[in-house]
Amino acid sequence: MPSSSMSAMAISTPRLASSRQIASPMPRLPPVTTARVSCKSILPSVRGDGYKSTVEANVSPQQPQSSGGGTQYRALTMSHDGGRTQTGVDGIMAEGQATGADRESVVEANATAAATVADLVETTLGPHGRDKIVYRKPEKEEEGLDDYFQVTNSGAYILKKVPFESPAASMVARVAAAQDDRHGDGTTTATVYAGRMLEAAADLIDRGFHPRTVINGIDAAVPLAGDAIDEAAVPVDEDRIADLVHTTLGGTVTEPLADTLVAWLRDAAADGHLDPDAVRTESLRAGSLADSEFVDGLVLKKSFAGNYVPESLTDATIAMTTQAVTASQQVNDRIESEAGADAGTSQSLTIAAETADDLQRFTDRERELVEESVRPLVDAGVDVLLAANRVDEATVARLDRAGIAVVRNADEARLKALARATGGTLLPHLGAFDPDDAGSVGSITRREYPEVEQEVVFFRDLPGDLASVLLHGSTWMAGWEAKRNVNAAVASVASALETGQVVPGGGAAEMAIAQHLRDAAPGVGGRESMVIEAVADAVEAVPRLLARNAGMDPTDAILDLRTAHSRGERDAGVLGLERELGSALDAGVVEPAAFKRGSIHTAAGAATTILRIDDVISGIDVTVSESP
Repeated sequence: MPSSSMSAMAISTPRLASSRQIASPMPRLPPVTTARVSCKSILPSVRGDGYKSTVEANVSPQQPQSSGGGTQYRALTMSHDGGRTQTGVDGIMAEGQATGADRESVVEANATAAATVADLVETTLGPHGRDKIVYRKPEKEEEGLDDYFQVTNSGAYILKKVPFESPAASMVARVAAAQDDRHGDGTTTATVYAGRMLEAAADLIDRGFHPRTVINGIDAAVPLAGDAIDEAAVPVDEDRIADLVHTTLGGTVTEPLADTLVAWLRDAAADGHLDPDAVRTESLRAGSLADSEFVDGLVLKKSFAGNYVPESLTDATIAMTTQAVTASQQVNDRIESEAGADAGTSQSLTIAAETADDLQRFTDRERELVEESVRPLVDAGVDVLLAANRVDEATVARLDRAGIAVVRNADEARLKALARATGGTLLPHLGAFDPDDAGSVGSITRREYPEVEQEVVFFRDLPGDLASVLLHGSTWMAGWEAKRNVNAAVASVASALETGQVVPGGGAAEMAIAQHLRDAAPGVGGRESMVIEAVADAVEAVPRLLARNAGMDPTDAILDLRTAHSRGERDAGVLGLERELGSALDAGVVEPAAFKRGSIHTAAGAATTILRIDDVISGIDVTVSESP
């Protein structure tokens, strides 16, 4: 087709596109009188069977002489390629910019970002996974910290701390957060699933698959994977509980504690149910891991404030609050109450005293209000006040005189657990205290660790279910890692008891899923069947990584596992500690079935969400008003 050119004169009148109002200030477009548009049709090299044409429109509005100058707009480029229209919208945006480029390149960039996130954590997978150093500097000098780093193989912690610039990478990182929030473990597995699914999706799109087809195929694969998990699952019994703990702690610093933890968790789950929120872990930089202990109750790494420091209390009554307990707070609450505001809300209060008498009257009033706030606690026979915030010295002194011990700046999550276990109420402020809000504790004791200048308060013999694991370690870092590992084991046992199912570990469940997907794909038909096979390859990345991280040949391992599963050996997997392939169930390598289901669902959800994105618009700060 020969090239041609054309010029035309056009007269246009601006029209309102919508009655919807945009709150952010936008430049007012000048009236257009006459606009000259020059167009040319270009025939570049032909790609495949598709015809590509480009129209370049240079628009320069001419304004009346009285306007005092003209307004220039950047060129708007539109191209047509095989039925896909691509528009360089950057030329018509008042602020910010959009890529406005090849949609395939956006998908490819997002898939690359997702794969990079998976690459970051994949070497941490399994009992022979490697550790990472997560390093940061304190944000403020007044934090009093030197350069800070943490050695860990926790995928959830790594992805939480690493800042990602790519939106797609951030979305995949949220997969780990979602898996950790819902199930407490399996974060690295979910991230690897998502990264490899998107990698496979980008390859299929590059081969001509429409993103909608890929999304449909992934959606179809999820229930099929669930069917495979159901077929691979086995019932939970006491032996499987022990296997779960050993599998979770295998290859970690906490592995020597596995047998002891099994006994502790069996006691905590004597009724066949385990609430992970009812088992709290605390680490202490004193002694060694062998000194760790299980406490039937709650452990707080806190000391009593003030001069009243009881060594022990029996049949104690406690009160709990999240608000700061200070004289100024009591004054503020009273003023807000008299003004009709809710007590405990944040307000700015300034009081000016013109004379010494004014200051004395104000001080006296503060004392009266402190007395009013303490009096209900005294009348109710409270023995200990626990606050998740600060308690000033004036209030502590008054409580001392009343024989009430004070624990301040306690962890709010632990106070919530203590409130549930003692029948008390964690109050938003003490002004709402009622004797019915008090909790009951059979025994309260304190213990000192002078070598690390640390005190610990123990709350035992509680009416409700609450237990704690006090982990000892020679360093803060070792204690932190041990605490994370124990939390993961607790979450695994709780999940398995809730569903009553575990699946073979060591990648055996993934091999079963992959085989089931490949067997079911032909029945789906169409291009979606090829997507399902690609999902099978993505899921197989887990046993491949387990073999590689254990020092085995990953290709040989996958081929041998496929052969074993084709013979009906449904629990064949990678036995990482032994660095060999074998029966995961016989070796006691198991995982909660819910972890696998959750990993597949969260990974597939993240992958399909990212695949729906075909452009990235940035640099815009616009508030849209819904009112007409």
